[in-house]
Amino acid sequence: MRGRLACVEANTTGTGMIALRTAGELGLDPLFLTGKPERYQGLAESGAQVVRCDTNDAGELLAALAPRAGDLCGVTTTSDFYVATVAELAAQLGLPGNPPEAVRLCRDKGRMRRALAKAGARRPRFAVLHDQSETAEAVTRVGLPCVVKPVSGSGSENVRLCASQAEVRAQVAQVLSVRTNIRGQACEPAALVEEYLDGPEFSVEMVHTGGEAVCVGIVAKTLTGRPYFVESGHVYPAPVAKADAEAMESAVRLALAATGIQHGPTHTEVKLLSDGVAVVEINPRLAGGMIPELISLVDGLDLLEQQIRGAIGLPVTLARRREGHAGIRFLVADRPGAVRAVSGADQVAALPGIEQVSVSARPGVRVGPPRSAYDRLGHVIARGRTVPELTARLDRAVAGLHVEVGE
Repeated sequence: MRGRLACVEANTTGTGMIALRTAGELGLDPLFLTGKPERYQGLAESGAQVVRCDTNDAGELLAALAPRAGDLCGVTTTSDFYVATVAELAAQLGLPGNPPEAVRLCRDKGRMRRALAKAGARRPRFAVLHDQSETAEAVTRVGLPCVVKPVSGSGSENVRLCASQAEVRAQVAQVLSVRTNIRGQACEPAALVEEYLDGPEFSVEMVHTGGEAVCVGIVAKTLTGRPYFVESGHVYPAPVAKADAEAMESAVRLALAATGIQHGPTHTEVKLLSDGVAVVEINPRLAGGMIPELISLVDGLDLLEQQIRGAIGLPVTLARRREGHAGIRFLVADRPGAVRAVSGADQVAALPGIEQVSVSARPGVRVGPPRSAYDRLGHVIARGRTVPELTARLDRAVAGLHVEVGE
């Protein structure tokens, strides 16, 4: 029997449109609710029925879904900005989903850290600021250098490492000045000032099924240079010792239990320190940054399909193989200017082990060194039998891609 799956908005990297097609392949009738259909390339070919409405208005969303509630079997999203909205809708419509309060807690980094502290989970020292006048006290509590970021957000936007009280004050002012995000949603006027933890960063990918959080795998991350924290690459599975992997998994299980998350995929970022594992962020959603693609290449596991199955109450299957390693490198500009030319993509795509090459930079567009994930210019994905082989292939691929930038 066919049922209808409602999808509220999506990310803009293509995953959302893949989700709509996947829903169709599972025998569902996808319904896509959006305030701006023109935002999504490939929407017309996705097979989804498009309903245009204000997706930032809970009442309007419910009104749009009410006439279709009889055959609605699930609601989901691939956008970080709408996970709380989807949890609210699922609860009101009696559909599978996370407790809304748990999702809201994870989306508020200050509240999430308080929950972790109460549960005894390791996390950075932190302070939540609503005014610049609170800067000195926050720096005294957290120490320098420290990280300043919005309490909610995505893609490392407005996240900065600060080395002095003056830098903290300026960054807090910048965060507090932002009243709406890129999706037009109101932002809480609050900044998070937190301890800078100097250690390698990983993400732990989990999926809740059968009342249990199952670890799919661990991803190693690389970041661009300070003072920003833009992810420049990932390797899956992370080349870590078994004891470290078990410590990260255990830390994430404790953190998820502390927040009350109990449904679907989660993407949790951690730091591996000399004295243990610290949880930095909990995202109650599937990972971005093409991480599901890396997992698919190595494990043969389609996490997007499993997300959809979970959203409609079907059993989730996490059986997987493990063959070699997969990785991604993101292309970034090393200086500000206008893109003059892009070359090398076809030649790089033909290299051994290269799975995907995508360059979003276009001649004439102004670019600069990345301050958030939205400043990346493309990516290359590769496979390798070992991490050294994978690294060599990614290095060669990035060296062969040329984005010429000039004034």
